[in-house]
Amino acid sequence: MTYATLTARDSTDGPDDRPLRWFFGVPFRARTYLNLCYLLIAFPLGIIYFTAVTVGLSLGFGLLVTLVGFPLLVLTLIGTTVLAALDARLTSHLVGVDAPLPESLRAENPRSLSRAEDGVLDALAALVAAPTTWTSLVLVVAKFAYGILAFTVFVTAASLVLAALAAPLVYADPTITYTVGAYDVETLPAALVVSTAGVLGGFLAMHLWNGLAIAGGRLSAALLEVDPSKSTRYQE
Repeated sequence: MTYATLTARDSTDGPDDRPLRWFFGVPFRARTYLNLCYLLIAFPLGIIYFTAVTVGLSLGFGLLVTLVGFPLLVLTLIGTTVLAALDARLTSHLVGVDAPLPESLRAENPRSLSRAEDGVLDALAALVAAPTTWTSLVLVVAKFAYGILAFTVFVTAASLVLAALAAPLVYADPTITYTVGAYDVETLPAALVVSTAGVLGGFLAMHLWNGLAIAGGRLSAALLEVDPSKSTRYQE
């Protein structure tokens, strides 16, 4: 059974089909802004993911000598799969990359936590045995690093583009020294050249953000995709 398709769903032209339309049409595609939303929420969600998992694991292992530690670890694993499922849904709806849910949350799995046809203990055993439980743990930690990367790339690219676009407005301000590298922008023609470069940079930035969002979506899908031969067996 195949649970994920590692391709972005997008009916627009690709770079090999009408390349100019593909390049300059990026700000007019809804997918661009959905991808941008995905990048903007990646950083706060990454912090939430990382904090929840590290606190749960730390408390669970720290309290293993008591009766509380093991249940805390189990709850942390359940919470991790729920967070991974949230990420899978966001990936599918915002980026357009089909990402499956962790095995323990799939509706077709009779041993899932929601169905538990053979009892709660069997469902918990399946949770621990499922590869996607552990890849979900990797995913939520990886998304912390991804969120930092996404935030850095977005802020850096947006700042450079906005600074270039503002050149005609600020180059003549005596309180500001506007430079590009070692070159001082002191005339309107030079400022217009910089601003034009900013427009082109804006298109490039949007493509960069799209690519980064798709990469993040494919990361989620790859970590939640399971070889059926290595998966816990579904009892039909």
